[in-house]
Amino acid sequence: MQQFIMCGRNSVVESYQNGVKIDTIYLAKESNKNLFANFKGKIIIKDNAFLDKLSEGENHQGFVALISNIKILDINYLIKNQPSKVLILDHIEDPRNLGAIIRTANAAGIKDIILSKDKSADLTPTALKTSSGGFVNMNFYKVSSISATITKMKENNYWVYATALDKKALPHTKANYNSPCAIVVGNEGKGVSKSVLSVVDQTIYIEQFGTVQSLNVSVATGIVLFDLVNKNAS
Repeated sequence: MQQFIMCGRNSVVESYQNGVKIDTIYLAKESNKNLFANFKGKIIIKDNAFLDKLSEGENHQGFVALISNIKILDINYLIKNQPSKVLILDHIEDPRNLGAIIRTANAAGIKDIILSKDKSADLTPTALKTSSGGFVNMNFYKVSSISATITKMKENNYWVYATALDKKALPHTKANYNSPCAIVVGNEGKGVSKSVLSVVDQTIYIEQFGTVQSLNVSVATGIVLFDLVNKNAS
């Protein structure tokens, strides 16, 4: 099973306190072991040079944890189980944006996220730290082709909505989200790719009233996801 790296004092301590399954904890100081009094796994004391290398340059503050219970599932699992709300990330590149999106999706009750296998941010120490534990109980799916995955989902009753500003786009506030559905958000610079836009059911956009040209992708994702869950709840 693949292991993932969590680092930073707050991230590691809070993950432990919230019941995240941690295999090994690496600490720079022996005195910090008392923060994990009932931990059943291994606690290993290592110098900062070792932790720097293990954490891939992320600011670890003397705390690094190895976890292996992040669920990377086959897309057929999603098709079989038909979760009602799915988030699709079309080549998000910045791991901090990925982490912030995971955190937001968790807060909105979204438990299934589809990621691009190539040319996109992975579940790195930076992404996991930024997610603030949002990865807990999340199902991730890594796919080679977002457009082919969407086509397969549509063949299995999914409605797919993508954030893009084109002639057919609706303000997200006017969208009626059918169920089950998926929301697609795109790359920080290029947005949702043309190949993906060609297979979605509806494009939606966020109306803006100020002078800025665009929103950060994690902020935009949060606005759309909470619109989706609030409409489904009403």
